[in-house]
Amino acid sequence: MPAGVTVVVLSYNRPELLEKALQSITAQSCQDVEILVVDNRSPQSARVAELVRGFHGVRLAANATNVGFTGGMNQGLALARGKYVYLTEDDLELAPDCLARLVEYLEDHPETALAGPVMWNVRTPSIRCAGGDFELRSTYRMRVAGVGQNDLPAAAPYRTHFLAGAMIAGRVSELRRLGGFHPDFFMYGEDVELCARVREQGLAMAVVPAARVYHHDPPEQPESALVSFHKQKNLVALYLLHAPLTVLPLFFLRYGVIDGVRRLMRSGPSLAPWVRAWAWAARNTPKLLSERWKRAG
Repeated sequence: MPAGVTVVVLSYNRPELLEKALQSITAQSCQDVEILVVDNRSPQSARVAELVRGFHGVRLAANATNVGFTGGMNQGLALARGKYVYLTEDDLELAPDCLARLVEYLEDHPETALAGPVMWNVRTPSIRCAGGDFELRSTYRMRVAGVGQNDLPAAAPYRTHFLAGAMIAGRVSELRRLGGFHPDFFMYGEDVELCARVREQGLAMAVVPAARVYHHDPPEQPESALVSFHKQKNLVALYLLHAPLTVLPLFFLRYGVIDGVRRLMRSGPSLAPWVRAWAWAARNTPKLLSERWKRAG
């Protein structure tokens, strides 16, 4: 088994799930595994620190604030000591051979930049994510493969255009060269943006069905204003960074003007975060377009 994989576990306010996640990681069939918990500050951070101390050899990076999904994962990537890294969260448990399957695939396929497992729901024996695809056209389209299925038609690894951010394996050097997740994507859509960069560079991504992870469903709750804000601003940022220039006018008409008029007419709680998101986009458009030109050149 190739040596040196760092597992970055992003933690926020869920020590009871983090314990299960760590138990599954320490039970992996491959031996040379470094475990790093990156804890975003929460009311449960003291309990998280106590819990991590109970796992021999597990490192803790305790943040003084909540730096979001992107900040936490990028921090873990910067601190990783392994040849490979696997990015996961506290609400995911790994099957015992998950890391071995992913690293073995990456070892055998040097042309593959990122590889991921199939994510299964804990409560029901069904698939939550098995890769997918997205289209940056005048209407944003996202297709997550396998949702709700009880099995996959293909047992062999296959190429994909999308991997969820909390189930990504790759070479540390490659992910660092790519720059990790985009710093403007605090949470939501950061995985799509990373996959868009991977696609633009002609690099491969793959799903390894034999590698499995199990997701604990969060309790049902209404979408917060903070989440709404980040979802909207990140969609605009994604388009400014990666969408064909020809679709931008219609995209802005659809998601800016038409959607804005509808929200103004309803005048509901979604209006304020939407306005904040587009204000952010207006301020940051020159920077994002400049980044796009530099990457293209």
